[in-house]
Amino acid sequence: MNNDEFIYAVKRNSNRLYLIALSFTKNHYDAEDIVQNVFLKLMNCKKEFESSGHIDNWLTAVCVNESKNLLKSFFRKNGTSLDEAKELYTFDKPRDFDLFNAVMWLPKKERTVIHLFYYEELSIKEIAAVLKISESSVGTRLHRARKHLKDILGDDWINE
Repeated sequence: MNNDEFIYAVKRNSNRLYLIALSFTKNHYDAEDIVQNVFLKLMNCKKEFESSGHIDNWLTAVCVNESKNLLKSFFRKNGTSLDEAKELYTFDKPRDFDLFNAVMWLPKKERTVIHLFYYEELSIKEIAAVLKISESSVGTRLHRARKHLKDILGDDWINE
């Protein structure tokens, strides 16, 4: 990968990888560290990529794995506050803030599939490959997450 391709990949993927990492870590600083590590891995990668979509998928998988690895670390298990993440966003409507809060309070497995499905627009098959779980597990997690969101937000949200 030449320098121009690398810069283009960074510009194209930085925000989206940050949001993936944030959905795992719930911490601005950890998410930034993960994204930096992901791009370092890309810089040092000797793999030949077929297309920019192939690079994007590879980066997504690496970001998920880096996020999981961080969560396994001793220091990370002590927990962090959502307040830092909330301060980073500006919301056009109060309802957007309510949705953000609801999604961030879902269990990690559900929060992850919701983010990958709705925000990253990955298919169930792609999510299964990234998370290394079965497609039926992805479907189950999405179903549970939607049910939890409905319980938290009420029926009015489902109709929007």
